[in-house]
Amino acid sequence: MKQLRVLHIIGGGEFGGAERHILNLACSLDPQKIAITVICLFEEPFARMAGEMGLNALAVPMRHKLDLGTLGRLTGVVRDYRPDLVHTHGVRANLLGRLAARRAGVRKIVTTVHSLLVQDYPDFFSRLANTWTELLTRGLTDHFIAVSRELKNALVKDGLPENKISVIYNGLDLDKFKPRLPAGSYRKRLGCGPQVPLVAIVARLHAVKGHKIFLQAVDKVLEAVPEARFLVVGAGPDEIQLKELTGRLGLESVVNFLGFVEDVPDLMADLDLLVIPSLWEGFGLTAIEAMTVGVPVVASDVGGLPEVVRAGETGILVPPRDPAALAKAIIWVLKHREEAGRMAARGAEVVRSEFSSEVMARKTGELYQKLMGCDNC
Repeated sequence: MKQLRVLHIIGGGEFGGAERHILNLACSLDPQKIAITVICLFEEPFARMAGEMGLNALAVPMRHKLDLGTLGRLTGVVRDYRPDLVHTHGVRANLLGRLAARRAGVRKIVTTVHSLLVQDYPDFFSRLANTWTELLTRGLTDHFIAVSRELKNALVKDGLPENKISVIYNGLDLDKFKPRLPAGSYRKRLGCGPQVPLVAIVARLHAVKGHKIFLQAVDKVLEAVPEARFLVVGAGPDEIQLKELTGRLGLESVVNFLGFVEDVPDLMADLDLLVIPSLWEGFGLTAIEAMTVGVPVVASDVGGLPEVVRAGETGILVPPRDPAALAKAIIWVLKHREEAGRMAARGAEVVRSEFSSEVMARKTGELYQKLMGCDNC
């Protein structure tokens, strides 16, 4: 049985959905069949975190955003590793990873598309530059993975052939995504008693995640549930302006910015509600994380979120960019705990059957084998 050698390339300068996707995938693939190595274009934090989890991970760091000299160093690493297949994630890794793979003579290249460029780069010039670099090397990729049907539809509209795209949902390692601390531990750390309604958004601090809509909704929620408290979990480029907005809205006493949190299962287990007010979302990994630990979810009706948060069945969907609708849904969950709990329980069942890392790994492994022509891999 031939073992496939697969090299994943990602920016790794933050820890978001794409990074969590790689960890869940790598830890669920059969190491006897597929050997995974991860290359990051930034030294922190993902290369370190992946290494701590037992993955073969290293950094080939870019000195700055336009450091094309990284291409030569990356090509050398790829050539030395001699992978059967290179798998890229993110616009920067796509550009350098595809070029390095072709220069090193790698047979096949796969790209997972986690989101849409037009949503990730709201600034016109950044969007134009990144769209151009993506299109420049897109033809080097042999096959694309979209993390939702809606994302695949968007890629087809953008000109990618449908037969070059497979939909493989993100999956969660259900054996590892479990609270380790006793119930209430995170609440105690935050100074919130068991009766305090605790609502959170868990996402990188980026405009596409809808934090401004969340903060605008908080003020309306407090009118109906004045005892509620709110958490903003994550790090990112919008931190300063979001904290300034919190101050302008007079919400400093009820909104707590926690920054990046590693023990997410322990945090989520103590929540009453997870909110995902994204302007667009390729999939919504935090939704399945919340449902796994029995937490209700309110999410925007955009992108791939409705494929995970099924309205009235596993959660509540609201129109995007609508603080009033978001506040109304949050208030409903906090005032209808039993009904919301039933939706969360149904969500946990759906995660186990459709969104486990085992399902994701099996489908990804089958795709690798098909591309490589391995009948007995």
